[in-house]
Amino acid sequence: MSEKITVIGGGAVGCFAAITAVLEGLDVIVIDPRGPMGGAASRSAGIVTVQLDERTDVLLVLGSLRLLGEVASTSAVRTGFLQIGRMEDLSESVEAMNQADVRYELFYKDDVRYRWPNLHVDEEEVSIYTDLDLAVEPTILASEASEKLSELGVRVIRDEVVSMRTSQDVVSELTLSSGERMKVERVILAAGAHNNVLLGQLGLQLRVQVITCYAYKFDLGSPTNLPCFSDERLHSYWRPWNTMMVGGGYDAEWAVRPCYEHREPPRAYVERSLRMLRYRVRTNVTPKALSSLSGPCEITEDLEPYLGTVEGLSNLVVAGGLRGYGLMRGPKLGEMAYCIAVGKRPSLDVERYGLQRLLTSHGRG
Repeated sequence: MSEKITVIGGGAVGCFAAITAVLEGLDVIVIDPRGPMGGAASRSAGIVTVQLDERTDVLLVLGSLRLLGEVASTSAVRTGFLQIGRMEDLSESVEAMNQADVRYELFYKDDVRYRWPNLHVDEEEVSIYTDLDLAVEPTILASEASEKLSELGVRVIRDEVVSMRTSQDVVSELTLSSGERMKVERVILAAGAHNNVLLGQLGLQLRVQVITCYAYKFDLGSPTNLPCFSDERLHSYWRPWNTMMVGGGYDAEWAVRPCYEHREPPRAYVERSLRMLRYRVRTNVTPKALSSLSGPCEITEDLEPYLGTVEGLSNLVVAGGLRGYGLMRGPKLGEMAYCIAVGKRPSLDVERYGLQRLLTSHGRG
């Protein structure tokens, strides 16, 4: 009889932990009331880029790109990514990519205008381009992830875990909101902003905060043929998809609890992001605001993800703290969560992501 692993949370971390586990021969269950990629992941802007500021983050994204390639067919387009700003704005990202041996190109104003005539760059600005990067439509990815899990024989339970029961040094049983009780062998807790709720029942608390993040969809009337790009001077980010540009100005608000109901952003947020878009992208028509996205993001005090085992509970691995970078960090983090759960050494050093740095209590309730 094969080993069993139960994954709580069907986001990017949970889905790819499950896919990795079942491909390794384990019997896998995923529990999430919104189904695969139905939570915060489905509300994300959908950019996957290696242009981040830390070497480890770059390596995480490289791993995630590989894993996404095994699932995403119609949901992901390789557009590349352009980071626009003054050289001092881009230096940390350039250094991180150098350390990770990622190839990139340096473009000046005329280079950008030649390659993407409708993209405006100022004289004093430079642009860094990488060609590995993806534009992802999260709702389509959710369908593809669901199909992949079904194809692999993963059981998906659309319910919520309301409590975890412990026995000696293990999590032994889960209770669902339906009242069902499930015996478990190994558990990966990857429920994002809900992790702290379940950990709290064990007498544990992580130093994390929840914010509600917003992004916007603007219709330009025709395809732009642009890469995904970020504007480091105006602090915005954008993803092309058909005739749309999806993104905005990193708008977020503190939240008391994670919320998955759609929340309309303040009108000023939308108007500011529209001005940012119009500054960079030259169009024949005024972009039309179509809709907005909103979803919970979990952030740690040092802005790093967390991944590791819980002291005194040998069969529980916890992962999260993705800070809105779920599609970039999550797939690889999920693969590594599986490795830790079964006693294998992850391919990346995860010491900096250790859970203990964030725990404020260690007793069990």
